[in-house]
Amino acid sequence: MEPFRPAPIEPYRVLVHNYPSHDPDSNRFAQAYEYETNSLKKNALIFLGGLGDGPHGIPYVKRIADTLAGESDYAVYEPRLTSAFSAWGYGSLHNDAKEISALVKYLRTTTFKMGKIVLMGHSTGCQDCMYYATHSDEMGLEKVDGFILQGPVSDREAILAVFEEESPGKGQARMDLSVQVAKKMISGGTAQDCMPREWLPKEFWASPVSAYRWSSLASFGGDDDYFSSDLPDEKLAGIWGKVSKPTLILPSENDEHVPEWIDVVDMVDRWKSFCKEDVISSLSGLIPEADHRVEYGPAGEPANLAQSWLCDRVHAFLKQLERHWQEEAIGAAATESQ
Repeated sequence: MEPFRPAPIEPYRVLVHNYPSHDPDSNRFAQAYEYETNSLKKNALIFLGGLGDGPHGIPYVKRIADTLAGESDYAVYEPRLTSAFSAWGYGSLHNDAKEISALVKYLRTTTFKMGKIVLMGHSTGCQDCMYYATHSDEMGLEKVDGFILQGPVSDREAILAVFEEESPGKGQARMDLSVQVAKKMISGGTAQDCMPREWLPKEFWASPVSAYRWSSLASFGGDDDYFSSDLPDEKLAGIWGKVSKPTLILPSENDEHVPEWIDVVDMVDRWKSFCKEDVISSLSGLIPEADHRVEYGPAGEPANLAQSWLCDRVHAFLKQLERHWQEEAIGAAATESQ
């Protein structure tokens, strides 16, 4: 019998919100979970996890909620997306964006009347943020006011590393074959059929994965391919040039899903070079001694210091946004008076 693993945090309460689905033909309601606060808040931080994650699965979110509860005007929400937990393999960024937009609409138009709404992504949740930022106008998504990217990594490069670990020296060839199988299924009209397990790394056998989602994650330039180190300047310009809202980028210093040859600081600077001025927050930086989920430190100890640093940085960014919006309002008022 495996030894008992204590939970990283004590039990806590949340408020469950039921709101209309993004699908107008559905009579089902979607759910989001609001962390308890000591008062009604005027603004919202919506947290989005990565592949295999779902509400309450990332250990630092409760800590961020506690930090913001007493020292800000933000409440923290986690939606239960249809791609949550083991359903990631049949999800898509496009559908995630529509579901997130439905929550934003609910928060803005119901009795809550939320003022500012910021999206925060972890891992593949960062891809949700990027898709939302770059497709908002064409999809008619509800507007949001900022983005936080924690642990943005390339799923394609991470998948390659898994293939290589299983088959040293043959990882790229195996991955290329798996992508070919996925694309053949897509062209044959079976994009939503399950990928045969023999074409996937064993690490991905636990959950069914559609041909479309595998291609999206593992293909060069796939729909999920936002953070790979080998994307050309033209591609990056087309991505980051569309990001117009203030964005905080917080990679983990010791992220186990980032290959050793990648200089994360240089890569973030490269992304920033394609953005409009002041889009990427000056508070962006590596989370010290943090693993991918900001859960453990270098020696396997709880990442308490890294989580504290992360909470402080998120709080500082939200205060920075308030100053930014105040300056915008003053500038708009001055323009109107002329």
